Amino acid sequence: MPLFRTSIFKACLFPVFAVALSVPLATAAEFAGGTGEPADPYQIATAEQLVSIGNNPDLLGKYFRLIDDIDLDPNLPGGQVFSTAVIAASPDPYTSRRRKFTGRFFADGHVIRNLTIDSDDGQYLGLFGYIGTDGRVYNLNLEAVRIRGAARMGALAGYCDGSLVDCMATGSVTGGDSSSWLGGLIGIHAGGMAECRSEVAVSAGDNSFTLGGLVGMLEGRLYNCAASGSVEAGDGAFHLGGLVGMSLEGNMEGCHSDSVVLAGDRSWSLGGLVGRLDSHGALIRCAATGAVTAGQGGHDLGGLVGQNWYGSMSYCRATGDVTAGSGGHTLGGLIGSCLGGRLLACSATGDVTGLAGSRLLGGLAGRIQAASTVTHCYATGRLEVGESLHGRGGLVGRIGSPQDVQVVSCFWDVETSGASDSAAGRGVDTAQMQDRRTFQEAGWDLAGDRADGTADVWNLAAGGSYPALAAFVDPNDRHVLEGAGKSFDPYLIATPEDLGAMVHYNRFAWYRLSADIDLAGITWTTTPVPAFNGVLDGNGHRIANLTIRSAGTEPVGLFGRIESDTWVFDLGLDAVSIVAPDGATDVGGVAGINAGTIVNCYVTGHVTAGAGARSVGGLVGSSRQGTIGDCYATATITGGPDSSQLGGLVGYNFLGPVLTSYAVGMVTAGTDSVHLGALVGYNAERAPVAGCYYLTGANSDLWAMPLTDAQMKQQGSFADWDFAKIWTICADQTYPHLRWEGITCDPQ
Repeated sequence: MPLFRTSIFKACLFPVFAVALSVPLATAAEFAGGTGEPADPYQIATAEQLVSIGNNPDLLGKYFRLIDDIDLDPNLPGGQVFSTAVIAASPDPYTSRRRKFTGRFFADGHVIRNLTIDSDDGQYLGLFGYIGTDGRVYNLNLEAVRIRGAARMGALAGYCDGSLVDCMATGSVTGGDSSSWLGGLIGIHAGGMAECRSEVAVSAGDNSFTLGGLVGMLEGRLYNCAASGSVEAGDGAFHLGGLVGMSLEGNMEGCHSDSVVLAGDRSWSLGGLVGRLDSHGALIRCAATGAVTAGQGGHDLGGLVGQNWYGSMSYCRATGDVTAGSGGHTLGGLIGSCLGGRLLACSATGDVTGLAGSRLLGGLAGRIQAASTVTHCYATGRLEVGESLHGRGGLVGRIGSPQDVQVVSCFWDVETSGASDSAAGRGVDTAQMQDRRTFQEAGWDLAGDRADGTADVWNLAAGGSYPALAAFVDPNDRHVLEGAGKSFDPYLIATPEDLGAMVHYNRFAWYRLSADIDLAGITWTTTPVPAFNGVLDGNGHRIANLTIRSAGTEPVGLFGRIESDTWVFDLGLDAVSIVAPDGATDVGGVAGINAGTIVNCYVTGHVTAGAGARSVGGLVGSSRQGTIGDCYATATITGGPDSSQLGGLVGYNFLGPVLTSYAVGMVTAGTDSVHLGALVGYNAERAPVAGCYYLTGANSDLWAMPLTDAQMKQQGSFADWDFAKIWTICADQTYPHLRWEGITCDPQ
């Protein structure tokens, strides 16, 4: 049976219609009610009313509510085959003055059926051509959609900058040769999307690229979205994914794909979930179950991701088989190839197979290249070339230089894989793979063992089972947080278990500490919260005895990465003890990397990294266009030989302000180390550092003002600091403290 099945295009998809009609620039039909204002949306009950929105500039920013199901079947009276999008069409795809829908469309669960668009070279095709930044679509079901065109196509929209919630589509989206940016729901998505799904057959011809079961190109965010159709293209195709074709700085959380991904000869970058994950894109708690198949010479195929270029993947799994024709290469059960990527707690169980001449097969990854870190992952799939066991690549087919690639505490099953060798990882037999002690000794965070961390990332039941990611077990078995994650009702964090549970919840949500937390007796081997995009209100509480013994080089801190538009405030970390290995980068008490805002926070304790460490700080390892204000650190900072960018408060600061803060901890490093600073180790591009101080005798600093011990205990030493609302000090007794700490001064 051939590996590639030829797609069927126009002749089969559109047998009934002789003429394609364009959407007229209609004046609004008589709507069923409403004024189009927020409190009184236009009511749509008929196809004529829906179509009348068209490109009418007076309507594209209005509010609409669907009050009945609508059938756009061209065979019905008044039906038509559209040649452009129904709403906000772009007759000229190259114009910079594109029409956009910027209003609201409330479907209330109603269905629009049989939307049919047919255009040889059409672009920006879908129910909407372009949804602008302010556009919103809610609770819309599209059934039996049939769209044929050239580029930027999806059942709902060709391009979306806005937000979609609870939308779904069935049907087909079809392109010819060299087609691009095709998605089951959206062609290119740069906005937000939550709880959306598609069951769409997405297909194109030879040399096509960037096809996804839900989204063709993702530049925004998906949350709890899914696809279960198919993605198929001809020879020379690339960037095909069961959910997303290519993610360019996009984020996916809690997403799933059952889609089958299939392409012809010389195709590449195919994944069960994402074809290519690029430019610091992220996958968190995502899974794929569909098979991934390419023809002769196919390469960079993965059960979850085909290519990962500087993206991160946490708590993800793939179970589908990966197959290539003769001469295929770089095939992995989870990921085809990885450059500069970070994989944490992922698993792959599908078989990996290539016909004669195939090479670089891996149970987890075909190839892992420079600047990549893989931590706490495993693979069990069978590896075959032709009809014979491959015998190698149990975990990874090939890695770059061991100095540039970190594979930490990872395993493969030598029995089920048939592979006794791997470029990295540890091979064990099935009994050991199902033995809790194997993973306890490796520092995995297992449910039922509080000492290894409280995130309980893995479940390992007794009696013959592999570790299972907690993200995919029965939600009723997970630790439950009080609250709803909203600004008015945040998730409440009161215990170590609550803190650990954050990795299983929406990282864009609101959280608030409701009690002090003592983590004594608990040692993490990875960052408790790898990435955070929400709001953490410390609420004037402290987390004591955070202990991390990291074995990998991923960012380390309470948070691995604090992303842009993220806030952490009114939080204290007492007696942190963080130890990172040789070559560690981005290590800090609150965060390894900060691109958000940290205010009114402090850190005490010790932060230590090995030889060649870089960007190590008491509060933050590296602040990359982030903001730090009204913070302090007394932690000691220690680096090994050849280290660089170590600071009492921030190790490396790039284009971000550091304001009204101080540091007093000693900063030391081994021989041949450079850029050590009492406050900031290295301040790139002369980023603004203002109103900041450090204790003389500890270290010097070019970016802050030195104060003696006596001066540090005088309010008058801190020019322009707010001692009425933010800071307090006990004259001649204490250094400045944050007012929320409730420090009591001794009587004079």
